[in-house]
Amino acid sequence: MLKALFVCVFFIFFVNCGGSHNQMTSATSNEIKVSNTPILSAENIAIPDNSKASDYNVLLLGNSHISGLSDLLKSLINKALPDKNVYIESAGGIDYLEERLRDPISVELLTSNKWSHVILQAQKYSQSGTVTYPTSAAQTWIQLAKSQNTTPILFPEHPQKGHSREGRQVHKLHLSIAALQASCVAPVGLAWDRALTLQPELKLHAHDGNHAAFTGAFLTSLVFYEVITGMSADLLPYIANIDIEKSTQDFLGQVASATILENVACKY
Repeated sequence: MLKALFVCVFFIFFVNCGGSHNQMTSATSNEIKVSNTPILSAENIAIPDNSKASDYNVLLLGNSHISGLSDLLKSLINKALPDKNVYIESAGGIDYLEERLRDPISVELLTSNKWSHVILQAQKYSQSGTVTYPTSAAQTWIQLAKSQNTTPILFPEHPQKGHSREGRQVHKLHLSIAALQASCVAPVGLAWDRALTLQPELKLHAHDGNHAAFTGAFLTSLVFYEVITGMSADLLPYIANIDIEKSTQDFLGQVASATILENVACKY
């Protein structure tokens, strides 16, 4: 049954979405709107709750913004739950979610392993807000995850440096995806907004102003830690082998938990 669904995914996606990559660079109209209809099926099952799983097997599926998160996230979970087996894998490549859906290796990576959670990053979006990109691929990844009892977690990226509205804009986009296909939505960008509002001197961004510096990656990992485990990030003890001073670790844990309290990630 699942193999038949994969055939359907690739056939429909190639026919309907083959030219979507060029929209990002060649769009000339003020606004482009594409149907958000899921391409796998109309099924929208509940989000599997694996927060109390005996083992955590987490797949990070995205582009360069997932780099460096796996080791940090594993350190956080191991610190809080030392008796639990934790395996975290970052998929290689820099493709968007729609491009990964046309990649048999990526699809097989998700569907051939028993993952407790999958973090889905790299939904296309328009920074200016003038172009609307399809989200059908993201919805399909969510469906594939839920069909094998894996908890899907959407990863709205943090805002680029100097773009104060971007974090909320990207978060709203991912909420709209979850409204069409039920999924957890990790409030990463909103946590960054809160942290920088309270302590603007924090260096969360890398030098390019786009990717996360180590401290920013730590904050992002704290958000995912709480989303995955259901345990408060602000209760984590200081982790000496993470090169961030204790006061900053404590502060960022408080930021992550306060943000999730106001923006519930998983509506099980």
